[in-house]
Amino acid sequence: MMTDEQKLTLLLKVLKEHAETPHCYDREGDDYTPSRDSYDDAFGDGIDCGEIMFARTMLECIGVEFEYPEMKENA
Repeated sequence: MMTDEQKLTLLLKVLKEHAETPHCYDREGDDYTPSRDSYDDAFGDGIDCGEIMFARTMLECIGVEFEYPEMKENA
């Protein structure tokens, strides 16, 4: 059984992994067109983008630092 500290550590690790993943707008910027390929792809992109943005928001709310994808690319 995991301790509360182990659970928190795992949760933060997973949130950071999601937060540091580029979503469709990180990759394509304003040129992203949701229905370019198919509506199924657009739905999947929306799910991914929402999860990534949620992770970023949660980490920002509690003051945990992470690297935005564009910052990694420019480093």
